[in-house]
Formats: sequence, structure tokens, C-alpha cells
Amino acid sequence: MLYPDFHDLVAFKNHKSHLTHPSSRLVKSTVAGNHHSPFRGQGLEFDAVREYVPGDDIRNIDWRVTARTGAPHLKLFKEERERHIVICVDMNTAMRFGTRNTFKSIQAARIAALLGWKGIAHQDRVSACLFGDVPNGIQFFAPKRTRKSFCALLKMLAEPPVEQHRIALEEALQHVSQAAHTGALVYFISDFMDMAQNSQHEASMSRLNKRCDVIFIAINDQADKAMYPMGTIGFCANDKEKIYVNTESMSGREAYANQWKENRKQLYSTTSRLKIPLIELTTESDIQRDLTLGLKNIARRKTR
Repeated sequence: MLYPDFHDLVAFKNHKSHLTHPSSRLVKSTVAGNHHSPFRGQGLEFDAVREYVPGDDIRNIDWRVTARTGAPHLKLFKEERERHIVICVDMNTAMRFGTRNTFKSIQAARIAALLGWKGIAHQDRVSACLFGDVPNGIQFFAPKRTRKSFCALLKMLAEPPVEQHRIALEEALQHVSQAAHTGALVYFISDFMDMAQNSQHEASMSRLNKRCDVIFIAINDQADKAMYPMGTIGFCANDKEKIYVNTESMSGREAYANQWKENRKQLYSTTSRLKIPLIELTTESDIQRDLTLGLKNIARRKTR
């Protein structure tokens, strides 16, 4: 299968999983949803008790505390509010690659489907930024919480590209920084293979991470790490020029492996410095199981 199957992506809405969207920020939207808000008012979960003041709703009087203290006290509740989730998917040509099980692009689409359907099930507003081989290079989907709008996103993920663009991670970060709501939960799904090539990534990542919760989900193939002797192979460079590489060369394979190590070193050091959680998956990963585990680990760390 060369491209994601649209019907498979839609079917993820029926998958039963324990996947949760972790966040360390309070949700500030004024629309009802399934996440706690910093605002206090009539809601679903008890928060605290305070003394009654004239004008309060007497229906919220806590009669037990009132009887115990001899003074009227009021129950306060935490309202539940919706969250804005942004799913950013790298759709550059390099993502349509894989030597084990499937392509990185297909795994990315499956992850986006799982994250999006879970958000809609929780009544969150889900938006997306697709960058790479899409019309105009970047397509941003406005935040909505309907199945119809999310299916439009899945359709673009599944369609073969009609245009080719090379959109760097840096450009996508800048676009999302301008479009995402403050306090949003932003997922970036990519192979992050250009991390070591652009020193401005960290500044853009830092700006976005100050306003939003950011999670990186890296998808890589075994062949990204090491090249095996397979004779002469043709590759397409970013400028579409074809390059032929002799994979029998030991020095060439070592240079290839060292490039991967340098890339990961840059990715790990940057995400660690900025405290951006990183989930690493492969083209062989069981997406539903491994993504759920990765998000659980992030949620566990955020509550410590």
C-alpha cells in the first residue's frame, strides 16, 4: 500500500483504546467540553467551599459545612471546557519511504487519525496543519469538533499528492505559532530528519512551546539509521536532482550512519532543553499500543 487508506483512517473512530491527550496547562476556552478550566462556576466536578456572600446561588449552599460551622458556605465547582488540539503532519516526499512493514507517511496518517478521533470523542476542537506535498505547501484546517470536518482532513492525508513542495520544519513551526490558540495541545508528526540542518528550529520551537503544549512524535524506518550493501541506488535530493550512491562503500555507509547519529543528537538535545516530550515510533510499530503507552508516560511525568 503506497498511500493511507481513507476508510481505514475513518474506522479508527471505532477503535477502543485508553489513549489520552496529556496537558500541563489549564484549558481556557469558554465552550463546554471534557477538560478542566481555570474558571470557577456551575460545573461537573466539586472544587472547593467558601463562605456565602449575598447574591450567590442558594442552590449551591453546602448544608453540611453550614451546619458544622454555623455560617452559610457555598460549594464551588470546576467547569469543564474544551481544548484546542492541533495535529501537524509532515507530508514531504521523504515521508513516503519505508523498508519495514509500511511507509512513514502511512504511520503518520494513522497517528493523526487516532489523535483526532480521540479529541472529537472528548468534544475537543481539532485542527491540523499538513505541510509538504499538499496544495500551496501548507494546508491549515480550522479548529472544529465535527466528524465531517475531520473526515475532510483524513481525505487529504489519504489522497496521492498532486503538487510537490519542500516545506522545512522551521516553516511549519512558524505557521502553527501564528495559527494555534494559546494553551493549545500541538502534536508534530514527522521523521525530523532535517533537525540538524537548521539552527533556527530551537528558537521557533521555544516560542511555540511557551504558548502551547507541544509533543513531538518521530517516525523512522530502520533504513534511516543504517544503509545496507545493496549495490548502486538512486535517490532524489531536495532539488529533485537524482543522486546515485554506491552502498557497497564502507566509508559511505559510515558517513550515512554518522549523519543519523548527528540528527538524533540534535533532536534529543533540543527537545530535552525545551522540555518538549518526544515519542519515538517506527514503521514497524503497533501504532495504537505504542502511541497510547507513549502518551501515558508523558502524562505521568507531567503530574509529578
